[in-house]
Amino acid sequence: MEAKLDRIRKQINSKLDNQKLYAQTLVAVEEIIAEKNEQLSPLAYFGAMMTTLQSSQGSAELVGALLYLLDEIFPFLPHSVLRSKFNDIMPIIEKVFEKHKEEQPVVRSIIGCLQELLAAQDGPNWSIPTTKKAYQQLLILSANASPKARKRAQDAVRNVLSRPPPPTAIHPAADMTADFMLRVLQETSKTNQNAAQHMLALLHTVVPYWPANKFSTLCQTLLQLPKFNNIFLTKAAFDVFEALFDAEEMDMNTEKFTGLLRAICELKPAAVDERLLPPWLLIVSKAFPAYSKLNAAQCANDLSVVFNLIFNDFQQDSRCHRQIANCLCTLIEYCITNSLIEETSPDSTDNSLIEIIQLLETGLGVHFQPAWIHVMTVQQAMLNKLNHYAAPLMNGCLALLGELRLSPSEAYKEQLDKTLGVAISTMGPEYFLRILPLNLEQANGQVGRAFLLPLLKTYTTNTTLNYFVNALIPLGDRLAQKAEQARQRELEMQAKIYDTLVNQIWSLAPGFCDLPVDLARAFNTNVAERFSSLLYTQPDLRPTIAQALQLLVEKNQNLLKSSADDAHLMRAYGLTKPEAEANLQHMSQFAVNYLAVFFNVFSQIPAQFRGFMADVIKTYLTITGAQDINTTFKKVLGMLSQALESSETVSNDPSVPPPMSHTMLDLAIIMIPFLDAESCELLYNGTVTTLLAKEDDPVLQKKGYKVLTHLMLVEPGRLVISRSIEPLQQHLLESTMHCTNSAKKDRIKTLSELVPLLPSQDLHFIPAILSEVVLATKDNNEKTRDVAFNLLVSMGNKMQQGGVVKNSRLEGLEGMPDAEATLQEYFTMVTAGLAGTTAHMIGATVGALSRLFFEFREQLDVGVTTELLQTVQVLVGSNNREIVKAAMGYVKVCVVVLDTALLQPQLQEMITALLKCQHQHKAHFKVKVRHLFERLIRRFGYETVAGLMPEEDRKMIVNIQKRRLRAKRRKQVNADDSDVEAGARAMAKKGGDFQDAYEEVLYGSESEVDDDDDDDNDNETLKAAATALKQHKAKKQQQAAFIREGGDDEPLDFLDRSALGHISSSKPTARRTTKNVRNEFAEGDDGRLVINEPKSTANDDESGDEEAEEDYYMQHVTNPDGFVRDKRNRIRFKKSKDNSDAMEVDDDDEPKSKAKKPAKKFERIGKEFRSKKAGGDVKRKGQVDPYSYIPLNKVIKKKGRRDQKVTYTGRVKK
Repeated sequence: MEAKLDRIRKQINSKLDNQKLYAQTLVAVEEIIAEKNEQLSPLAYFGAMMTTLQSSQGSAELVGALLYLLDEIFPFLPHSVLRSKFNDIMPIIEKVFEKHKEEQPVVRSIIGCLQELLAAQDGPNWSIPTTKKAYQQLLILSANASPKARKRAQDAVRNVLSRPPPPTAIHPAADMTADFMLRVLQETSKTNQNAAQHMLALLHTVVPYWPANKFSTLCQTLLQLPKFNNIFLTKAAFDVFEALFDAEEMDMNTEKFTGLLRAICELKPAAVDERLLPPWLLIVSKAFPAYSKLNAAQCANDLSVVFNLIFNDFQQDSRCHRQIANCLCTLIEYCITNSLIEETSPDSTDNSLIEIIQLLETGLGVHFQPAWIHVMTVQQAMLNKLNHYAAPLMNGCLALLGELRLSPSEAYKEQLDKTLGVAISTMGPEYFLRILPLNLEQANGQVGRAFLLPLLKTYTTNTTLNYFVNALIPLGDRLAQKAEQARQRELEMQAKIYDTLVNQIWSLAPGFCDLPVDLARAFNTNVAERFSSLLYTQPDLRPTIAQALQLLVEKNQNLLKSSADDAHLMRAYGLTKPEAEANLQHMSQFAVNYLAVFFNVFSQIPAQFRGFMADVIKTYLTITGAQDINTTFKKVLGMLSQALESSETVSNDPSVPPPMSHTMLDLAIIMIPFLDAESCELLYNGTVTTLLAKEDDPVLQKKGYKVLTHLMLVEPGRLVISRSIEPLQQHLLESTMHCTNSAKKDRIKTLSELVPLLPSQDLHFIPAILSEVVLATKDNNEKTRDVAFNLLVSMGNKMQQGGVVKNSRLEGLEGMPDAEATLQEYFTMVTAGLAGTTAHMIGATVGALSRLFFEFREQLDVGVTTELLQTVQVLVGSNNREIVKAAMGYVKVCVVVLDTALLQPQLQEMITALLKCQHQHKAHFKVKVRHLFERLIRRFGYETVAGLMPEEDRKMIVNIQKRRLRAKRRKQVNADDSDVEAGARAMAKKGGDFQDAYEEVLYGSESEVDDDDDDDNDNETLKAAATALKQHKAKKQQQAAFIREGGDDEPLDFLDRSALGHISSSKPTARRTTKNVRNEFAEGDDGRLVINEPKSTANDDESGDEEAEEDYYMQHVTNPDGFVRDKRNRIRFKKSKDNSDAMEVDDDDEPKSKAKKPAKKFERIGKEFRSKKAGGDVKRKGQVDPYSYIPLNKVIKKKGRRDQKVTYTGRVKK
């Protein structure tokens, strides 16, 4: 209530007069209550408002405001008060309503008050005339009022009926409501159909509360409405029918219900009526399932009539085909009974199911072609309903679908394949392929259907394995022989086609092994041997065969765990739990032999591809006897011992299987969950004595730690380790120095599993491994860091449980007294790492402390918390960045999770340490320091933090506050404009970035200031981006190389010494060569040109060769991308952009002529008046006076002219 009233109070300064009046009235009422020294309770508001309303002198505005406030107060009043004051309230409300019934806000408020008053009345009060009169007034308003008031009244009626007074289940006013609505519908359906629509809208909402004895009358009334040919009235009636059939109780028997359905079917709209047909289809999809509940057998027999009525609409060009298909699928799902399916045969006559199936067959005719996609949807529903009985009944449909698939159109190909797939899964591949055979051998010109093989692979399940064994495997063998014959005839393409078909046939094996109904009969010794030989001889088929063998066991195990009874399982899968158990017993006969095969194949596969074989081995171990498992395991241990004694070499080629010792260890790890205590002890002894110190073979050492971890996860292994806990601790401590980097993660995992098993009377192992775990939190491997942090918390929990830490057993602490295991003692152990000699150790210790502090902050003493914070604040001012980074993380955790009472005394020291860090490391920790100050401002307020800042650093905190406020304003604006969905996505994304709460505190929610607000960051980002772009371009240019072709179109000879002159790092472009016209001809003494005659023809070849050589040399020398050599014979590349400084070989010793720059041209717009000897202008004889005469025809360019541009200085631009 207070939230609603507070929302009203905020409108005291609203620009809308009505909102302002509501707020002023509320404030005035609260002042009256305050003068009486009463609390602002619902009763106090109610009393003051009713008194004011009763004494008001007809002011419409005041009455409206009081009623609006009463409407808000009434839901919070006790029902006892509303019942006791009902007779006092109603006269006042009636009087106000009579006076202000034309004012809609007043009427809506009165409706709200009546709703709460009537809903609060008990059963006896509903027999009082006053109550009935008030409710009748509400009903009248729900039919005749203005739109908003009518909607409010209809909601009020529904609300009252939905809250019947206890202990009644049906409201006493339900009969009164039904009589009123039926009377209004009968009176208004002819004269005022708009009123009838309004009443139907109300009726649609109150149908769930309709009295059961009035359903027949209501249906009769509704059936009359479509006869008036008002489309809106008819649609509203259909909507009511749809809600009507959702009701749980009706007063109609089977005969009446059948008549009602017959009448509804007669009201069927045309197929092209897009407005009325969908609601009518919804009525049918609700009515017939309700009919099935009354009389399932009769409903199933009558279904074909309505099915035929609806199905023929597929022939019409309508946009309602999808709705038609959905309706028909619903009828098939809920109205066809299992008994009808079992009784039906293809030769049955006068059977509704056969009639429906025949309709589905005709649906694939040409008249239904535009709706084939939706017809196939209905066929899929029928196939799913018939399930295993679809084989003989749907054969005709399947044959037609097969013919369509031979030349399908892209419009319905996908739906056609889906329908064929459903037929495969329901009929079974055997019956399916009888109708649509594969014909892969193509004898007698039969049509091949290789396109069915992918469909069979996808949809085959829960079928007969015998068909695969007796039909498909021999087919695959014959195709394999044909492939071999094709290779002998050198028909490689044909051989590849046959090989592909063979692989596709064998890819069907997992589907046939997915819960077969004839496993015990079909899977015999020959089949088992065939599968084993394929695992050996066909590496490409190994994943497929392994999956098939795995499904044979797993699916029966899942069925055995099902909670359904045998009747349901038999109907759904054709199997019962006893049969599934018999199947597992049958497969267990092959388990031992198969394990030997699996182990051999496992050893032949490279390590990265062994996953599927490990899964199938685990599956078959579950059905193998314990004695056989342990016998097999001892053989594995024997082979492991032999492999460890032999000197095996590890290959770096990933395609080569790993050494036998690695393989046997992998198999041992897989078998650990199934071993007994004796076998676990054998494996444990071999691991701790041989593998942990294998520093020369990191993979073996890593697998050794994995063995220990898996042993501690099973009960027999835990028993073995508990008996040998002391030696194991000693072995683990001795192997610390021998642990390789690759085995570190698995070693930490082993320690994590061992810590809970430690005896509480001796916990010296925890401080012994503590430094190793702390350093592991800084490992390069993220998984290692996560496991190390979890181990720190686990050791803390172990210490918190109590016990004794025997310090005398620690190395270098002999003679030290024992310590009691407590959380404070554990923190003392960890803080010892702060005295480390390296920054890496100190940083790791601070990081570990931050994680432990976050986990155990509630259990730590205040003194320990304060002391830790003071210590870390000193480290914040360190010169080492690694230490500072960890320390700032700890400070942030404290700022976020600690209570302000504990942080307040340390605030000054914390700010001083952060500022010192800022000054020492400048911009390196700038962002982190800023974020920490933002956090401090959130916790303590800006004034508190700013008051503790030194004057020289006050500018930073002011800037932070400005940006915080700016970001807050921006968020408010965005919150008003953005949609809720975008906010939800942002929150989901924000919450999904971190693994746990600690990471979110440490790394998340860094700043409430957007990055856009940080100008410095923007500038730095832009500079960095520009630098990166330049480096990228330079790198790209360095990597690129181009050949500059010569003019003779000859290929470049890379063996030539001058070839480097033709190589360019930039893409060469065609250059214009300037001819030296002056040197084209020689000049005589008198200055005349001398043109030499060409030489004789006899010397043409020789001179041509010489000229070619000379031209080639000149081209090399004058090449702008060429090079020259200096005095030390070092290559110097030319940097000139033109050819002006190239060598010229002339007959004369005349100097080169330099190109003269064109003289600048000036218009005469003032320069001619400038004095040469003094400042200012002078008068010239015969010219105008020296004023600023600007020729506008030159300066201002006219449209369409292309004159020269003239600047105000007179320079001419071209």
